[in-house]
Amino acid sequence: MISHTNDEGHNGLHVLDIFNEMRRLGLESTFIFALMENCQRYEGIRDLMEIWFDEDDVVEKEKIIADLQDVLDDIQNAPKTSEERPFVHYKDLDVIKKDVVKFKNRLREEVDRQGGISELSRRTGIPQPSLSRFFTSTSMPRRTTLYKIAKALNLPESSVGFKWTQ
Repeated sequence: MISHTNDEGHNGLHVLDIFNEMRRLGLESTFIFALMENCQRYEGIRDLMEIWFDEDDVVEKEKIIADLQDVLDDIQNAPKTSEERPFVHYKDLDVIKKDVVKFKNRLREEVDRQGGISELSRRTGIPQPSLSRFFTSTSMPRRTTLYKIAKALNLPESSVGFKWTQ
């Protein structure tokens, strides 16, 4: 077996092994292609791919795939030019956290009324582990994720126009 070194040739061979394993396990070709396009530029993607490859637990592998999809979404949705963001004072973080949790709880109620997380995953194409993490975390929701959810639930954009979105 080839040892993993920082040598570009050896690393490149290992990345090919990872892509072949992803293909063998039936991951979508568009997902694999997006990883191929970005893994050389973003070390974090390569690191997650390595962790995925070495992981034996199926549930953990699915979580890593969801994390990789999140990274790809971030790259795709990044502004083409720098944009100015509003200043958030650290004293306001507790209030913001409560707002985020309250907003996500209300949205989750609507998701549950319309079939639950699995159904939402099917409608949006967002992996179920990513959606579960979205609803249980206190992180600020991404605008693109909210719009996908709104579209899938047939809600007007104004109903997901959360003021703290990224």
